[in-house]
Amino acid sequence: MKKGLYGAAFLSALLVLGGCGEDKAEPETTKEKVVTNQENDATKSQSNEKVSSEHTEAVEKLLKQFPAEQPTSIVTTSVSILEMMNILDVKPVGIPTSTHKLPEGFDKIEQIGSTIEPDVEKIVSLKPDILIGPESIKDSLDKKIKNSKVATAYIPTDSYEDLKISFEVMGKVLHKEDAAKTYLSQLEEKETAVLEAVKGKDASKVMVLFGSGESFMLMSEKTYVGSLVKKLGATNIVNEALKSTEAYVPMNMEDVVASNPDAILLVSHGDPTAALEQFKAEVKKNGAWEKLQAFKEDRVQALDYEVFGYASIEKATKGLEQLNEILYK
Repeated sequence: MKKGLYGAAFLSALLVLGGCGEDKAEPETTKEKVVTNQENDATKSQSNEKVSSEHTEAVEKLLKQFPAEQPTSIVTTSVSILEMMNILDVKPVGIPTSTHKLPEGFDKIEQIGSTIEPDVEKIVSLKPDILIGPESIKDSLDKKIKNSKVATAYIPTDSYEDLKISFEVMGKVLHKEDAAKTYLSQLEEKETAVLEAVKGKDASKVMVLFGSGESFMLMSEKTYVGSLVKKLGATNIVNEALKSTEAYVPMNMEDVVASNPDAILLVSHGDPTAALEQFKAEVKKNGAWEKLQAFKEDRVQALDYEVFGYASIEKATKGLEQLNEILYK
């Protein structure tokens, strides 16, 4: 590839020289700049090819779990996955019990219990071709379902990028590839529009919390909200300051003070106002209130649970827009 690129750079230089007639040849620095730009383009191209290759491999690996024949009777233990099925106009025969608002008509579908503790007998009674669950709970779900002889498949749903890969997989599995491609293309357009709005703005240093008021965990970029924060170019203190590779990390106030985030975001499955007040009380108790930049600038905010409460490919753009308003206002 480099030979071709150097050749292109040399040919470009020849054309310039030919067009100049009696003019002097280009300065050496200009030639070097042309070659350097070409090398940078080559590096970017190679990087994009690598990402594309990894994406294809991930999709193909996930598809191997599914039977060659299109499943017509599906049970899912994930709200994120049932949302994908709804977008693709396919209804499962069994869905998880959830406090989240279900798509229209899904309230009439048999509920099989919570994502973590599904009712195996109920699942078996539905005689599904396959049970599709989130990859994050594969081990625990396999233990519960292993004696039922129900076929299973697991797809990642933790982060925004996970959702896009899994949606592509679902499109192929359900023979809805065109619909999936169209939706993903529209999603990319909306995403690009949001990212254009933050271009050139200083990145915020962010702490993302998950908790109910009694205990809090820090969320890394491997989580849904964390991945949206990363997409907007903000720095997550879990990944940058604490150097953790875990999705969720116990909150340590000393680490929080040392990291001194510009903004603090809270995701709570309970009363977000109560959880936020509990966190503020914890900060005050540790004497850290006045030290944190986020409190000085009043950038401590509970996120809308309807938008950020679960990994949602449908609400991702809205999530990016809301985070943009919070982080870059």
